Amino acid sequence: MRLSTLLLVLAALGAVVLGVLVLRPPPDTPERQVRAAVEAMTRAAREHDPAGVLDRVSEGFTSPELGGKAQLRGYLLGELLRGGVVEARVLDAHAEAMPGGEVRFTGRLLLGRTAGGVDLGQRAVEATFVDEGGTFRVVRAHVEPVQ
Repeated sequence: MRLSTLLLVLAALGAVVLGVLVLRPPPDTPERQVRAAVEAMTRAAREHDPAGVLDRVSEGFTSPELGGKAQLRGYLLGELLRGGVVEARVLDAHAEAMPGGEVRFTGRLLLGRTAGGVDLGQRAVEATFVDEGGTFRVVRAHVEPVQ
């Protein structure tokens, strides 16, 4: 192989590597990952999929309003498997990285069902997520109705 051909091949390879490095999307920030987790949880609720919601809930989850993960599981099974249309939408969302690797999510959710009448309402949510093995899961949450 001639030296000029070898240099041309090396230059082309270098250009490809440089292009991949420059054009590659940046890794998701923890804040974006948490917002995506909340969206996935609300989508799972609309699809009557309690496992899809609980997949993003830590085993050590606690909430003054919702209890632990076992109580949340019972509530979700009752609500999502009862039938009717379940509505769950993120209306407002903010995620902020905190010291120690936690991400605090605050937002408003439209939650409710339309089986046997309309029971839709907004809930203010403040939740703390942590990275558990590469997946952000909620460990604490405070939920209250918005008046």
